Amino acid sequence: MKKLLTVLTTAALMTSQVYAAGTSTMNASAINTDSEQSQSTQNTASPISSEQVQQWVYTAQDKRQSEQARANALRQLAPYPSQNSLVAVVRGLQDNNAIVREAAVIAAEPYQFANRWRMLAPLLTDPSQQVRVTATTNLIRDFGNMSPAQQGTIETAYQELVVFLSAQANVSSTTFDTVPEMPSDIVRGADSVNPDSLNLKSALLLADVYRWHQEWDKAQVLYDSLITAEPNNAQVWLSLSDNLRAQGKDKQALEALDKAIERQPKEANLYYSKSLTLVRLEQKIKAADAIEIAAKMAETNSYFWYLNGVLQESVDIDKSVKSFEQAYLISGAPEQLYAVCDIYVRTKNDKTEACLDELGKIAPDYVIAELKTKAKGQVASN
Repeated sequence: MKKLLTVLTTAALMTSQVYAAGTSTMNASAINTDSEQSQSTQNTASPISSEQVQQWVYTAQDKRQSEQARANALRQLAPYPSQNSLVAVVRGLQDNNAIVREAAVIAAEPYQFANRWRMLAPLLTDPSQQVRVTATTNLIRDFGNMSPAQQGTIETAYQELVVFLSAQANVSSTTFDTVPEMPSDIVRGADSVNPDSLNLKSALLLADVYRWHQEWDKAQVLYDSLITAEPNNAQVWLSLSDNLRAQGKDKQALEALDKAIERQPKEANLYYSKSLTLVRLEQKIKAADAIEIAAKMAETNSYFWYLNGVLQESVDIDKSVKSFEQAYLISGAPEQLYAVCDIYVRTKNDKTEACLDELGKIAPDYVIAELKTKAKGQVASN
């Protein structure tokens, strides 16, 4: 047991401990323009003390607590990945109680796919259906990143999840017997599903599951119905645009997002997704405008401010520097301090040395050495 915990926790945390030394040149082409794969990064957790997080870690592993208390503690840990949190997650996944195992699956969400697969794949055949469908939902969103062997392993669990969600969503098993080829317009019309009969929450998850499984047409039928039922639901529009993006239909995705913004002009995530879409369409000035709106609307989303720094660099360097600074002020994250120091170095900012001194307290020596070498190169180039 101890050896298993050591292997899993070390592997899952390796990625989070690597500094940004390999990303010394930040530019729009380096941005991950998959809005959904970036979602875990952009959804910043509310400030919680380290003492509170440690209390949840302790409660989750305390067998004297009720199963509900341990499960609740695990769910609370989901936005706060750490080595201690991961130990609690791994132990929770091996718990005898299904409620605790399911909560541990939820708490495993922030870790890298390769590590989640190692932890969760055994639960695809768990005795509890609720645990199986929760584990499948957690993993299926990375279907496109799976090896053929992994895709084969998850297929039976995927089919069970579809049946489970279809029943909850009130979607007939014959709905997709004949799915017409999707035309190029944004909302085709929901003639295959009665929007009034849908359980909207389950139907949206089912549509997302189809999309993750790369069954774009089935997903589109449900998104069309959901748009008809809830035209002001920003999440439905975001998922619909992701369905179009996944098929390389970026222009249609942009049209969908513009329609959504007309209905929900104060929804920051719509502008964020629009910005990434514009990057893919190589409209970088418009992309910078959109992410700036998103950052200002969200106010405390450090990832939006970071992206604004990246996209503004070729448009307005002063905005870029201030955005990187704002991102770090909000999060205090080492990788965003690195971004500040990096932009300082490249713009020969007066605060460069102070920034490098601060970064040197937490970053490996080679990171500081590389930045200082770059700074000397900037001076030499003058």
